Amino acid sequence: MRPLTPALACDPRRSVVVEACAGSGKTWLLTARIARALLEGCSPGAILALTFTNKAAEEMQSRVWQALEELGRLSPQGLRNQFSEWGVPEDRLQACLAQAPRVLERLLLSPERPFVGTFHAWYLRLLA
Repeated sequence: MRPLTPALACDPRRSVVVEACAGSGKTWLLTARIARALLEGCSPGAILALTFTNKAAEEMQSRVWQALEELGRLSPQGLRNQFSEWGVPEDRLQACLAQAPRVLERLLLSPERPFVGTFHAWYLRLLA
């Protein structure tokens, strides 16, 4: 098994299940994945992030919004640093740099939002 790097773990083209102990960075990882997916053109309504508690879901959603707001304020070098931390490969760097100032606006104008919530809320939504 290969060690998990940010480039692999944060790549929105991969499906992953994140299972780890408290304080290990799960919320950071999922926030980075959601932000990268939006940067790379994913429809907001196509994003599903599930957790076990309402508190964790609220924290994740808050961090996603903060990350997207921050992208609009960062300098080009700050964006490069952020994207490096998120494992954005060189071949997609320019596209992400171009999208960064508009990614929050695109999300706000979208009729759909990412679903960030509990397993229970998702199942209830499916049954409705």
